Amino acid sequence: MAEIAVFTENLSKTYGWLLWKKKTPSLTDLNLSIPKGVVFGFLGPNGAGKTTTIRLLMDLIKPSAGTALILGKPTSDHDVKERVGFLPDCPAFQPYLTANEFLNICAKLLRVPSGERKKRIADVLETVNMTEHARSKLGGFSRGMTQRIGIAQAILNNPDLLILDEPLIGLDPLGRQELKNIILSQKRRGTNVFFSSHILSDVEKMADYVGILNRGKLLCYGTLDELLGDTGHKAKIRPGMDDMAKDLLSDATSSTKLADGGWELVFNSGAAIDQKLKSLKSAHPEAIDISSSKENLEDFFFRKIGITKQNDV
Repeated sequence: MAEIAVFTENLSKTYGWLLWKKKTPSLTDLNLSIPKGVVFGFLGPNGAGKTTTIRLLMDLIKPSAGTALILGKPTSDHDVKERVGFLPDCPAFQPYLTANEFLNICAKLLRVPSGERKKRIADVLETVNMTEHARSKLGGFSRGMTQRIGIAQAILNNPDLLILDEPLIGLDPLGRQELKNIILSQKRRGTNVFFSSHILSDVEKMADYVGILNRGKLLCYGTLDELLGDTGHKAKIRPGMDDMAKDLLSDATSSTKLADGGWELVFNSGAAIDQKLKSLKSAHPEAIDISSSKENLEDFFFRKIGITKQNDV
């Protein structure tokens, strides 16, 4: 398991131990093998079992069956726990502590040497863009600031694996962008990232691998390229070729007028439109660029969990 960051085999969790209470499966036979060096997005509707999975990986609860390994070792291994950073969903910290005081307590718990604590705390505050709030009390922080402090404590030990439960939830677009940048910066420094999220557009921009969980069962997992297959063609038509664009509009599933005056049209595959585009490209090679179009993650997600997507009106 040397090259695997997270491995599970038939990992299962069932709640309910009283004889007169019905047992409720929260997770059933989860099999994952996530390689090192990637960002993994864990997706699923509320109640799918994502948080249960994360708690199992963090050894906060014990499985009913199956196996989980983190960085090649059991989740209960003390050495491996020192190599993991964790941010739970909806973190709450003591409001009377300043950011510096809170992170100093965390550094002591993580056994960061006393001579290194001040610099390490300063480094993580800079990483999450919170240096100017180092002496501010946590009770006055916004949701985004609290999330950033949560990330700061999670990376204090320079973890090999960072596990984040819904880190983007409740944030405004600016806060989401800041956290996305932090996650990607951790990947660049070699940290493996495992995070759950409901915000599919953000996951599509960050994740190398994704897994979709529903009702405690893994529906699929793999790279985005593997999962999001080609669905048709995308044609970019240069400015000044409006007649060509109009001729294709009736065949397109979507169309966008570009800022430069050109057009971007998307088509489903089919013998007739495939041949039409091929002929146009042959006759006007400089006027039209044709590429494959892929299903987006949001459409793929709704299709996999069997729910019809409600389009915005």
